[in-house]
Amino acid sequence: MQRHYLKFVRRFYRQLRHPRMRKNRFFANLTHRLTNRRLWKPCRTTVSHGLAIGLFFSMMLPMPFQSFIAAFFAIRSRVNVPFAMLAVWISNPVTNVPLALMQESLGGFMRQSMHVPMPGFLDFSGTFPYTDISCNASNFVLGMLSSGVLASMLAYPLVHVISLLLPDHLPVTREEVIRVFKKSA
Repeated sequence: MQRHYLKFVRRFYRQLRHPRMRKNRFFANLTHRLTNRRLWKPCRTTVSHGLAIGLFFSMMLPMPFQSFIAAFFAIRSRVNVPFAMLAVWISNPVTNVPLALMQESLGGFMRQSMHVPMPGFLDFSGTFPYTDISCNASNFVLGMLSSGVLASMLAYPLVHVISLLLPDHLPVTREEVIRVFKKSA
């Protein structure tokens, strides 16, 4: 798995550094930011931060181009871009409806148990056609925010538990990252 990831990253990195991409006026600023090696090295800190960004945006934005938004924030935060973009695909067209129902019920539970007030413009309800399912917009927004924060907080222990179980896959320090890259080259 690690060998395939490194092979993919090296190929993509070489394409970004190609002179045609660097000289293109449209891609010049983007490739300059993306050629930072830290964005592509798989170590525990960058992977956990990238996974947290990806999970946050997977729960927050039910929209088609959320992976590009996650990549933008991963580039700005200088964390692992591939993990941020791949984590967004947890909310795909198959899982969007169950996630939305879970977020609405989580928001309803939080509003009832914690008495969270919501603004008046979000406090409207509706039912889906041909079903008995009702949805409250304020419950959905609260559930969307809280599930995004909870999912991004769970990324850190998840990465560190996986790295404890598989210690050779995610190195800790920069020297170990350099050693892994030199060994696989």
